[in-house]
Order: sequence, then structure tokens, then C-alpha cells
Amino acid sequence: MRRLVAYYCFIIISIMVALGFLGAQDLPQLIGAIIFYPLAVYFTLLVSPRRQKAIHIPKVSVVPVATRLPDEQASPNFDFDRRMFLKLIGSAGMSLFFYSLVTKRGEAAFFGSVPGPGTVAIKDTTGTKIDPAIKQPTDGYRINQLDDTSSATYSYYGYTNKDGDWFIMRETTSGVNVGDYRYYKKKTTDGNFSATWSSRASLSPYDYFDAIF
Repeated sequence: MRRLVAYYCFIIISIMVALGFLGAQDLPQLIGAIIFYPLAVYFTLLVSPRRQKAIHIPKVSVVPVATRLPDEQASPNFDFDRRMFLKLIGSAGMSLFFYSLVTKRGEAAFFGSVPGPGTVAIKDTTGTKIDPAIKQPTDGYRINQLDDTSSATYSYYGYTNKDGDWFIMRETTSGVNVGDYRYYKKKTTDGNFSATWSSRASLSPYDYFDAIF
């Protein structure tokens, strides 16, 4: 029984340490794996076979067949050991499952950060984290109208969303300010998009993105 418990602890600790080193993405995760590493070494030495000196086995007499223990009386011990081994394997799988659930929260609590669900983020070229879940002012808008022929100076792009809100982006196509973009967003006094689009050139003011949104 003690041997089975030793193997059980060896399997659990070895898998935890291996997953810790292979899945470490930052210093706290690496330190967590290093903390459990001595336990893995201890149980590895505990279950490793040891070389022993040869012992002298005295000669024993052969027991007659009639006096041997019947198979049906010897089988219960074998079945008991097998059941215990299967239970240990099953509990090892459950332990690893719960360990995978609480690893991140445990590391956050151990290293002083606030535990809780993490935020999925990407980084820009400077290494600053960007949260992709942040709503942008133009989210939900789709291009609805385009005019790049009526004026020699500007091109107009009309965008609307499902709620009837709209904005127009004006691009400078000639002159010294080629490539400049200015915006006009629907006001409370404006009508719907289709009624206002025809007077796009006379709308005012067209301004920078941060000034309009």
C-alpha cells in the first residue's frame, strides 16, 4: 500500500512540475514550477529501484499440492490491490484537472496580484498591452455611400449603423492637404442619412476624429 501511495505522489508531482516548466510564460509561473521541483526529485528517488546485496535463501521443502492455498482464497488480496491502484489513478486524473483550474488563480494570490479572470490582450509595437474588448467609437458602422467623382477636391464616405446613426468621412484628394481626413457626425438637428447625404458638401464642421467622436 505504501508503495502505491509513493507511485501516486510521484506521478502527480512529476506531471505538475513538467507542466509548470513547459507552460511557464513568465517569472511567477517559472518560480511556481521550481517550488515543486524538489518534491519531484524526492519521489523519483523514493520509487527508483535500489541495488541490494545478494542474500542467501535457505532451502525449503516443497509443499504438497493438496495443502496449497486455493486460488479463490488468494484472489481477494490481488483484487483489493488492483482496485486500490485504479482508484489512485482516477484520483490522480481528478487532481490534475482541479490543479489546471486553480493554477492561475493560485499564482495570482501567491505572488500578490489580484486573482480573477484574466483579460485577453495583445501588444502594440512598443510592448503596451491593448485590450481588444474595448469598444471603439466607430464599432457597428458600415460603409453605406461613396462619392469620389462629384468634387475635384474631396471624396466622401458615408457610414451608418443599425440604429440609424451615421457619420461622413471626407478625404482631401488634391491640393497641399492631399490625404487629410475629416469627419462629420450626425447631430440631433440632422435628418436621416439618405436625406442628408445630398448636402454632404455643405455640412459643417468637418473636423478631426478626436474632435468629432
